[in-house]
Amino acid sequence: MKRIGVITSGGDAPGTNACVRTIARRGFADGVEVFGIFDSWDGLLKGEVRKLERQDVAGIVQRAGTILRSARSTLFLKQGDAKIAIDALTRQGLEGVVAIGGNGSQTAASLLAQAGFPVVGVPKTIDNDLVGTDFSVGFFTAAEVATQALDNLRATAEAHSRVMIVETMGRDSGWIAVEAGIAGGADLVLIPEHEFTLDAICERLRTRHEVHKRNYSIVIIAEGAMDKDKKLDPRRGTKDLNARPRLGGVGTMLALEIERRLGYNARCTTLGYLQRCAAPIAVDRVLATRLSDFAFDLLLSGKSGLMAALAGRDLEAVPLELVAGKTKLVTDDYFRLAEIFG
Repeated sequence: MKRIGVITSGGDAPGTNACVRTIARRGFADGVEVFGIFDSWDGLLKGEVRKLERQDVAGIVQRAGTILRSARSTLFLKQGDAKIAIDALTRQGLEGVVAIGGNGSQTAASLLAQAGFPVVGVPKTIDNDLVGTDFSVGFFTAAEVATQALDNLRATAEAHSRVMIVETMGRDSGWIAVEAGIAGGADLVLIPEHEFTLDAICERLRTRHEVHKRNYSIVIIAEGAMDKDKKLDPRRGTKDLNARPRLGGVGTMLALEIERRLGYNARCTTLGYLQRCAAPIAVDRVLATRLSDFAFDLLLSGKSGLMAALAGRDLEAVPLELVAGKTKLVTDDYFRLAEIFG
């Protein structure tokens, strides 16, 4: 291969630029022209494709966001969309593509590979919910942001005798909430994978405050968490481009319930996009570089339909068909750590 494309799609994540930089610099070193596909798959259809030069990727390893920009595209939602994408890639003279993204991106890459176009994926999502890889690019930075929030909010919680609630991202899995909950010593960790009741939550808080005589509590909750009786329902009634319910406000709902039931002073801080826009920490920069370097090697060696993945400290090639449409949930053992040591 002498001409390949690199695309970033889905929600942005810290470390994405490090991925793009790695693919481009491998191209410079190996005599392969690397073309950036801007604005995700929709940009491809509009011809937003340009050869990446050295100045394009200079000084971007530490930057958040993506120089290629991103979007949540509706391409690949209908039968025949893969052929449309392949036609667009072929018109640009591209012989293969590296797809950097999360669940939707790797599903699109899988469909592209099944339709016969060479593609290798790089796992990039702050949610860390891609199966087949231990960790995805962006997760560690997002977890660090959430941990710092817990550390900082502890002071104001204690000063004002409050229950401070931190709401993190995590639609179907609570990896960020659990990771930060363990690191930041949260008193309660609430995630989509583990059912809970408001009665049980309030009883735990009452015990902490009235039996153990603590004047504050720290709670971390993933945006997709919902109580057994669905009194805390984060679904807002509207849907995104992929027909998924938009989420938001579960932390504030919980704060109101705590105030109503216990009379405690409760406040919520929603981290939102702060988890996406932070400069990548060292571990994400290195992970992005390793995975992208491996993906480049896979593609140039004629492999396709694979995702570069981390297994322990080693790199593995995982079939995209085993990744597409699946969600990696927080394991019981990992959640147990948050329950005991949070």
